[in-house]
Amino acid sequence: MLSFTRKTDYALISLTHMACQGSNSSSAREIATRYRMPMPLLMNVLKVLTQHGLARSERGPRGGYQLARPAEEINLHDIIAAVDGPVALVLCVRGAQRRDQSASGERQACGCELTSLCPVRGAVHKVHDKLVKMLKEVTLADLADHAKRSRAAMDTPTTRETEHEVAHLS
Repeated sequence: MLSFTRKTDYALISLTHMACQGSNSSSAREIATRYRMPMPLLMNVLKVLTQHGLARSERGPRGGYQLARPAEEINLHDIIAAVDGPVALVLCVRGAQRRDQSASGERQACGCELTSLCPVRGAVHKVHDKLVKMLKEVTLADLADHAKRSRAAMDTPTTRETEHEVAHLS
């Protein structure tokens, strides 16, 4: 099954939290507590995000983590690649990526012994290309906007709750 790793989940949550905070810093403890993440794993993820220029940290009593770039300039592909390495739907895509990046253009092993016989390789590469394109189109700003709207919807009382409060006021 195709799914994000736990590290990618934590990276997405942490960066979305930072994006929603604007210029305010967030401590690792604050993020870990709010989203019930294990602190050691979160610290590892935040370190990787900082090393890849997606987050920055400030030490001191008012320190913490913030986005290193505007949320509009960070996309899902950037985040996944930083945390888990290159996005590759199947093994043979990695081989094609290495061959495309190779100056000599020579064929390199991709890790799949079926490559030369595979009847779906071309179709799967097209799916991979579409997946990568979509991951590059979705920005952290999109995630933060959705999170803010979801939070606002949760903070808005339902009609039934409003009717109940009005009845108690009467």
